[in-house]
Amino acid sequence: MARLIFQLLAIQLVLVATVFSIFSSSGKVKDATKYQLQQKVLTLGSSYVIKDQKDKPVYKVGFKALGLGKNLQLTDPTGKQEYYSIKHILNPLGLAKYEIRQNDQVVADISRKINIGGKKFSVKSKFGTYGIEGNFRSREFKIKKDHHLVATISKKFFAIGDKYGVKITQGQDVPFILALAIVVDEVAHD
Repeated sequence: MARLIFQLLAIQLVLVATVFSIFSSSGKVKDATKYQLQQKVLTLGSSYVIKDQKDKPVYKVGFKALGLGKNLQLTDPTGKQEYYSIKHILNPLGLAKYEIRQNDQVVADISRKINIGGKKFSVKSKFGTYGIEGNFRSREFKIKKDHHLVATISKKFFAIGDKYGVKITQGQDVPFILALAIVVDEVAHD
């Protein structure tokens, strides 16, 4: 009897491992470029630089004009060309809600979903539907577009310091994906 139970458990483990391996192939970002994103260190008037995998500054994050809620902007390293602005929408329920804007037009709405054990966000944008899910404690997140993995956000890349690694697949709107990563960082530190 014990042997039969052991065999059934072994078969079940093999089946679970097989199913996991089939679906985990979507867990890795292929043909990706890595970016270094500072953990939230913004104080009024400060900014930080996002670097590429060659440690070259490629984007800058800073405060935009003051208003209700927090307003950030993602620009080129000089701060002259704005790609996207990120606006925190005050929500009486306390759930995170953000807008990503381009040329003062809303291009994406980001809402936090209630989820036990992890965090999920839904993103409705002019670029398609995105989902962000992960774990704030381990600082590991996946960004999927139409159920296909397009980016990962990980603190694992950096053993020391307050930085995230963001891996983005080729062909994506890199500033937009980085804006999503900034939202995740904002929520992680609120």
